[in-house]
Amino acid sequence: MTDVVVIGGGLSGLSAAWELERLGVAYTLIEVKSRLGGSIDTERADGFVIDHGSFVLEKYGDWPFLAQLGLQDALTPIGRYRDGELVVFAEGTQTLIDALASRLTAPRMLRMAVSSLGVIDAGRYGICLENGVLLEARGLVVAAPARYADHMLRTISPDAALLLSDYRYDPVVRVHLAFRQQDVSRDLPIPTGGLFKFAESYALPGRVPADHVLVRVGVRLDVDPAVATPEQALAAVRAQFAVEPLLARARYWPEADPLTRYLPEHSANMAAIDAALPPAVALVGSDYRARRLPDQVEQG
Repeated sequence: MTDVVVIGGGLSGLSAAWELERLGVAYTLIEVKSRLGGSIDTERADGFVIDHGSFVLEKYGDWPFLAQLGLQDALTPIGRYRDGELVVFAEGTQTLIDALASRLTAPRMLRMAVSSLGVIDAGRYGICLENGVLLEARGLVVAAPARYADHMLRTISPDAALLLSDYRYDPVVRVHLAFRQQDVSRDLPIPTGGLFKFAESYALPGRVPADHVLVRVGVRLDVDPAVATPEQALAAVRAQFAVEPLLARARYWPEADPLTRYLPEHSANMAAIDAALPPAVALVGSDYRARRLPDQVEQG
């Protein structure tokens, strides 16, 4: 039996594991995907740095965890915003994920789904994996999206699971197209609203080669029946341009864009969920109370 099992290897789960590592608490990290990071995924291709998740971040005040991870010079400011600034990770947001993962020494189980959670007896929880293996732990950090946490929690906390059961997401495919700057106008030919959630272009030094531009478009999958897959979303964006892109990518992470967390009743629901969870069980992540990147790290 281990002290804590962390379920979910996204930013909040990795941050929880990092804190346990620093405290000297025995833990095991479980992630259903073959990679860590959740919706944070950086690709480097042909001189472009492409973040397939959100990558322009609002920064207010200091982020002390950057220095603790050796990333004090990892951010590039790109503008002011409200009483803070907008920043990007110069080498992609995956830089943060890689730094966290490099500091973990405990067992990590990738490509492994949790079927259910149960109470064995006072002070012991059972974690049933999809392959039938049963793990035991004294505490649980559930850092999984709400739609999965709902199923996991049904046995140990049916009230919390019920409050998560109708959680909703915005089904957005993030499409990236790379062009020579001379081939595209600064005014993108893409009407936002409806099918296209956003349309942006970037020419950030270090992330985009000189005299090139990276176009980034969010395409919703629940607006047009003819656009129901990432491939169709990519085709819909390419059709807006008269020239062929030098590079084209489409990536869909179903839980990347939570909607429920913006409802006025969400805060009260989270308080009820936290109150319904058994002792030594925590629910953390961007679906819940952590809206911004530093909140995810701090909550973990």
